[in-house]
Amino acid sequence: MTEVTSEIVIDLDALRHNILALSARVAPAEVMVVVKNDAYGHGLLDVATTSVEAGVAWIGALDVPTALALRRHGITPRTRIFAWLIDPEEDLAPAIAAGVDLGISTVPQLETAAASTDAAPARIHLKIDTGLHRNGATAEDWPRLVERALELEQRGAVEIVAVWTHIAEASDDEDTLSIRRFEAAVDVARELGVRAPIRHLAASAAAYARSDARFDLVRLGAFVYGLPPGDGPSAASMGLRQAMTLRARVTTVESDPDGRRRASIDLGYADGISTFAPGRTEVAIHGRRRPMIAPLEVDRAWIDLGHDTDVSVGDVVTLWGDGSAGEPTLQEWGDATSTMSEELVVRLSPRIPRRVV
Repeated sequence: MTEVTSEIVIDLDALRHNILALSARVAPAEVMVVVKNDAYGHGLLDVATTSVEAGVAWIGALDVPTALALRRHGITPRTRIFAWLIDPEEDLAPAIAAGVDLGISTVPQLETAAASTDAAPARIHLKIDTGLHRNGATAEDWPRLVERALELEQRGAVEIVAVWTHIAEASDDEDTLSIRRFEAAVDVARELGVRAPIRHLAASAAAYARSDARFDLVRLGAFVYGLPPGDGPSAASMGLRQAMTLRARVTTVESDPDGRRRASIDLGYADGISTFAPGRTEVAIHGRRRPMIAPLEVDRAWIDLGHDTDVSVGDVVTLWGDGSAGEPTLQEWGDATSTMSEELVVRLSPRIPRRVV
């Protein structure tokens, strides 16, 4: 670190390692790397480019604007881009023209996609709700959605690429039920005449843990970035590496009359640091962990140094990293602050400088 008081460091080698390790684990299913929320705060274009270089054939963009941004910045149609959060009034013509695959949950969405195409048909993934209730057709509405999609496919307006769903990943029993509901929906679609070659259901946790959830394609988000679930196995135990490190420099050191010392860094809740962090989390200075203490200010945090005198202004403070230098991991921070590690990273402010290595 030079001439900055804080920075986010993104390790592209860690991303590549995770992609290759996860791809090997879920094979022969294909991998879709999900890059929603600026690639979980890791940088949309850096992550997408790294994923393509690592052999990933699918990018999960979440929404159409993100998908189009990827196309504009060099992710060619050789890489499939999938967007599934679609506004009912959204103009889908640019996405269809750019070869973006669309997640379709309702007949009105389907009609919008079909009406937006000019030359090539809209590539669509029909979604069934299997219990998460995030979106997707109900079991009762599913046959009508499929039938209408087939009618539009025969007219050349759409191409049914896939059948898909989300599962809650809440428990093995609930996931098993979701898988069974999904298989039943696929059977209904096939009986009605769908010949979609792709089925996808699993996100990171289910894809990693359950071979019966992988089908033809898995959507990998948090695990690509080395962000495991809270209160579960660590990234290291799964053979993954955390890709993000958050660092700052000590900006002040103060002593009280009893000789106890505290140090400040220029990161606060305006930068996305959790207000639950003081009193619960630690940071590392010179490889030694030290507690973060109250108050957490808008642009400043405090660290208890005790009576130690080996910390000075300018020393590097590592809030989180992969743990290799004694610092806490994001999983530890998430557990300490009662949240998910992925929430901690997406909350970080864009004003914190980012450095890709």
